[in-house]
Amino acid sequence: MELLCALYPAEDIDAAAELYRGLGFRDIARPDEDTILMSANDDGHVEVMLERHPLERKAGPGPVFKVADVAAFHAERPALTWLLPPREIATGHYAVFADPAGNPVRIVDFTRDSGRYARLFRR
Repeated sequence: MELLCALYPAEDIDAAAELYRGLGFRDIARPDEDTILMSANDDGHVEVMLERHPLERKAGPGPVFKVADVAAFHAERPALTWLLPPREIATGHYAVFADPAGNPVRIVDFTRDSGRYARLFRR
């Protein structure tokens, strides 16, 4: 697992983005109308992901980790409390499990990404 960024759910994504811009972050990409990727570092890698989605708001803020294969990770760890089983997304696959304290831990793979978004995250 490799830490990619922190995800913060935001119903008013534009207001949340304005706050982060005021703190020195800048927009890196907007993959869709419900997602803003932001960075405050010089290399431009994503550090904060703002997400306007009911499932993300329900899960709450937390880390996003890259794994080689989300489906395999899920299959190898059936004892974890899965909040969202693996599903396809534009760039690969995505799932969410809860840590022992109930915090969401998001995992993603970039198996379907052309390189457009994977390159925005630290490797």
